[in-house]
Amino acid sequence: MQSEQAHVILSQNGEQKQVYSFTGQTVTTVGRDPENTISFLDDRCSRFHAKFFFSDGQWYIQDLGSRNGTFVDGTLAGSGAYPLQSGQRVQIGHAFLQFGCGSPGELDTVQSTGSGGSGGSGGSPGHHSGVLGISTSLLGPAAGGIEKESEVIHQSNHASILAGDKKEGGLPVTKTGFGSIEMCRLAYQLGQAEDVDSIAKTALNGLLGATESEGVGLWLFPYSLRAQQRASDVRLVSSATINKIPYMPISSALVRMVFENQQAVLIRENPDTGTKTRRVKSQSPSDSASLNNTIVAPVRDQNSVLGILHLYTVSEGKYLDESDLEYSLAIADTIGVALAHINKQKELAATLTQARKENLNLREILQVNSEIVGNSPQMQMVHHLIARAAEGKTALLIRGESGTGKELIARAVHLASSRKSKPLICLNCAAISDTLLESELFGHEKGAFTGATDRKIGKFEAADSGTLFLDEIGEMTPGLQAKMLRVLETSSFERVGGNTTISVDVRIITATNRDLEKEVAAGKFRHDLFFRLRVLEIIVPPLRKRPTDIPTLAEFFLNRFCQETGKKYNGFDPAAMKTLMSYRWPGNVRELKNIIERAVVLGSDSLILEQDLLLSKLNTTGESQILTADKQPEIFIPLSLDDIEKNHIIRTLEHCEWNKSLAAKHLGIERTTLDRKIKRYNIES
Repeated sequence: MQSEQAHVILSQNGEQKQVYSFTGQTVTTVGRDPENTISFLDDRCSRFHAKFFFSDGQWYIQDLGSRNGTFVDGTLAGSGAYPLQSGQRVQIGHAFLQFGCGSPGELDTVQSTGSGGSGGSGGSPGHHSGVLGISTSLLGPAAGGIEKESEVIHQSNHASILAGDKKEGGLPVTKTGFGSIEMCRLAYQLGQAEDVDSIAKTALNGLLGATESEGVGLWLFPYSLRAQQRASDVRLVSSATINKIPYMPISSALVRMVFENQQAVLIRENPDTGTKTRRVKSQSPSDSASLNNTIVAPVRDQNSVLGILHLYTVSEGKYLDESDLEYSLAIADTIGVALAHINKQKELAATLTQARKENLNLREILQVNSEIVGNSPQMQMVHHLIARAAEGKTALLIRGESGTGKELIARAVHLASSRKSKPLICLNCAAISDTLLESELFGHEKGAFTGATDRKIGKFEAADSGTLFLDEIGEMTPGLQAKMLRVLETSSFERVGGNTTISVDVRIITATNRDLEKEVAAGKFRHDLFFRLRVLEIIVPPLRKRPTDIPTLAEFFLNRFCQETGKKYNGFDPAAMKTLMSYRWPGNVRELKNIIERAVVLGSDSLILEQDLLLSKLNTTGESQILTADKQPEIFIPLSLDDIEKNHIIRTLEHCEWNKSLAAKHLGIERTTLDRKIKRYNIES
């Protein structure tokens, strides 16, 4: 029968990363999601990949329907419970988990102390219950407090050796002579520590070597209790001793004193009577040891106490003095800085993991909303151009009428490019006033103008390494066009009110529904900026030019709004679909979407009927405008059929630029017939 306690050693890329201990009373899950007991980032590991559990005296691993499977010593574990033996190697993705029954063993010199001793969950390196790998073992029983005979011989709130101070009288840093060099070495090692156990091992071993102490311990408050901590909440994380003498826990009275005063204290036990207030047993039953004196220093982060550092001596003739107090307080403050950095790293890692998860969810949503619907030849050409334009960072201009989906095209280009993992920043140039648009694009420094109370990052900086989409680029003023041209040429700019040049790597995608050639000819748009933006071009056809896409789009929007509203429709009435096909769609796809949404909300039948469709009487772009009230109606002039045919042939030839074959095709007649009519009506180019 196997032990109910087990552990795994996680290795990635051939390097041991972490040791995890667990018991048979709980189920231990493994996966990429942070909610798992054992969580690590691996693209071949599923969010919830596998689980370890104990049943009827046997440890098992079971795959949770992962994408790439779970392997034990190279054998696929399958979907059922797979029995494990100590020493077997479990492969999950690129990571390996060495399974073993019982505790993984003690650390070299520093022994983690937990509620279950060396075999408990707190005794394994790299994994403890609680937060930040800190053991939550209860405060050890105090074998005695500060008796009336005890005497506080010195107190300190400032480590002079950390600040570079030199006290009067030339007081040495430590009696062992390590001094500042040893302090710098230890501080450097603490700065390299990656977890709480490494910090404890480095600090406690350093204290044993640099001071007269014979027993040291690091006590910390659980991270979850930092906001409302009490002196009784402190927990022993690690301890170390010399001469094989068991560690003597700190008394609760000393804990309260240091916690309340936030000062390091040096205690001499029974200076007058010499009586032994606390005794500890060694491994030999005949030997015993008593405390001579004790140092307790607060581990601080700014104004809060993270824990307590405890040192003491027991051998005859060994005592701690003021130099040891200075050194201990300096190490305690250094531990506080190291712990604060680790806490911050863990918070940032948790925030980053959450942000990545949210980013992934948003990208999945964007992927759904960025689907470009339509299989007409015109849209197939647009899909082809999107794929060709996706690579590189060449400027792209998207042109088309309002409502054709230019922003969807820009989003599709970004998601198909190598920059898809980077931000896509969108800005409508027509929605922001001229005075604020420059600040939105380039940002501003504090005090650059009235109301600029803080520095602001512009869209160019926010889109660094990604894509910046500028809609309605034709609305930009000439002054701002010149600054845009400079950014496109140099990839650098300055914030409003600043003088520091900022360089960015941004791909520019612009869109407009205006005829930019006419704007350039009229002097409203810079010709050099026009050519700089129009390196690549995608023209989105209006909906009336691709009528075969209308039924597909209508069904797409119908299904979407049925899901949103909970209503159920079986499609469109034939008369309603005929109306949709014959409509000119001045508002393009956006108008179709709104019409279908209204029909779904207000419709009452199982089909979308013709009367459910609210169509406008607006003209499409390029057609003659609606007759205004002050414009007189055109006077009718009667014409013969020959005159009407002649005028129609002339207008058709002019439209086709006098391409007679194309004109004949539009007129529905043979080329020879067109030649006879041209000769008959004396039509000349």
